[in-house]
Amino acid sequence: TKTIGKEIELKRTKHATTQRDFMKVVQTCPGHNIVTFPHCPCDSRKDGHVILEVSFEKISIHACSTSGEKESQVKNFPWQLVSDYGSSDDVFHFTISKGSSDRKISLKTPYWDYMHQCF
Repeated sequence: TKTIGKEIELKRTKHATTQRDFMKVVQTCPGHNIVTFPHCPCDSRKDGHVILEVSFEKISIHACSTSGEKESQVKNFPWQLVSDYGSSDDVFHFTISKGSSDRKISLKTPYWDYMHQCF
């Protein structure tokens, strides 16, 4: 969660009596309720890695270098397009279904189990 520009409002609402107000402010911050995983190899990128982000609305895959520097390409998939997911042996995979075509995306990561739990 990024709190840039909200610091004063957050400090004002940090006391126990204003926790409800504090949560309202936090929920307006970019990145709230988004799980961002460290970069990892992905079968859909020949040379490079991806950064997976999971939120209530969608799954986002950000292209990045093998060192984790974000590139401009981002693919967003609403949850309705996810038809299957699973994990095994340090690999997490999910399938995107668009019309009559299915695309299985595999990520090789030590966080495969946590990714599975987020889905």
